[in-house]
Amino acid sequence: MGMSYLEGTCPKCGEKTREQSNTWAYGSPIRFCPRCKQEYLDKRWREVAIDGFDPRGTSPAYYLKCFVGCLVGLILSYGWYYYTTHYRGYYNTMNIAIIIVAAIGTIGCLGLAIYIGLGFGKKADAKYMEESKRRLRDADYVRKLQSYGYVIPAEYLVGITNSSEEMGGQQ
Repeated sequence: MGMSYLEGTCPKCGEKTREQSNTWAYGSPIRFCPRCKQEYLDKRWREVAIDGFDPRGTSPAYYLKCFVGCLVGLILSYGWYYYTTHYRGYYNTMNIAIIIVAAIGTIGCLGLAIYIGLGFGKKADAKYMEESKRRLRDADYVRKLQSYGYVIPAEYLVGITNSSEEMGGQQ
């Protein structure tokens, strides 16, 4: 899918951040502030090997429901437009804007349902999963995620010791 941007605020220094993201924000949740250079956790990002994929990005049924909702909105807004122009003798530019937005939403939702339903999203998802698994093979990265409270699947813990084991069980 396309690229988008995530905007936020660094929890360490308060700097406004804006970074490029894939549509579903698949990637490492460990972020770095461009101003203070400190690391922080941003749970909007999904480490897909742990968090899984966003259900909206893998379900054509979700977008078919959105399509139906937008289509109903389009029909109702057009009906109101027709009624006001033919029976009341006026039109409202806001109604025209609603018709345009509903039409775009209808087409967009249908397009996404078809895109996902035909399996075009699976290639991108496979790439995101491989990137996630590659990050999780890094022991330091896994420890950082654990320090932020992530429960790491056993398959990524092979050969990784936690800090209490490294200290001989002392705490």
